[in-house]
Amino acid sequence: MRKKTRSVVSGLLIAVASLIALAYAYEEARVNMLRFFVGTMVMILIVLVFAAAAVAVVTLLRKLGRKLRGGADDDLDDSRHE
Repeated sequence: MRKKTRSVVSGLLIAVASLIALAYAYEEARVNMLRFFVGTMVMILIVLVFAAAAVAVVTLLRKLGRKLRGGADDDLDDSRHE
């Protein structure tokens, strides 16, 4: 596992442990904690989906741009060699 990945996972585990400790310290109801965790997971999943969609759009636009420029450059290169 890469160092950055380990750091992110460690940070997430520390955050979860802190929230659980805080919930027990203030005797928070388990139902509320479950709602909080489910809500947080849904929010993170939505952010991940939007991030993946943004990366896919940027990648597709880049490939399309290269293809359009590459096609025009290939035509010019062929005419020079003849």
